[in-house]
Amino acid sequence: MTVGTAFSSRQGQAAAAWNETRRMPPSLHASQILLYGPLLGNLLLALVAGGYAVARRALPAWFWTVTLIVLVLLAAQVGVGAVILAGGLRPPRGLHILYGGLVVVVGVIQFGLRPSGFLRRRYAEALATSEAKILGLVCLTQFALLLRAWMTGMGGTVP
Repeated sequence: MTVGTAFSSRQGQAAAAWNETRRMPPSLHASQILLYGPLLGNLLLALVAGGYAVARRALPAWFWTVTLIVLVLLAAQVGVGAVILAGGLRPPRGLHILYGGLVVVVGVIQFGLRPSGFLRRRYAEALATSEAKILGLVCLTQFALLLRAWMTGMGGTVP
């Protein structure tokens, strides 16, 4: 064995060891309520909003209660992920962080579109005629982003 081979072999072992110890361990970030709550909650909200859009009816008051519950679960998920990231641990794929950031942006949009929200006041005219359509699309987008963040966080090969 040559000196160069021994050196590159040690580098490979060190890199492998670093990757193994720096991966995110199973934790609260992977708990079922924090994974499935926002995911299934946004799917339910998208389906409900779609149904109300087809019926051309205003969204019911309970829609906003469920939206806030889903957003609280989402905020907890993002908070735990941020603490893990600040602690130096990284997800298996870097895209997980990108999707996490996009989920936060869409969550802020969902929060802002609630009654008396900061976005509702700005876009009141558009929401007056197509509130259910807009919220249905926002919730469906959030569902898709959460699903993709979940897949990239698992670390397997994702198409």
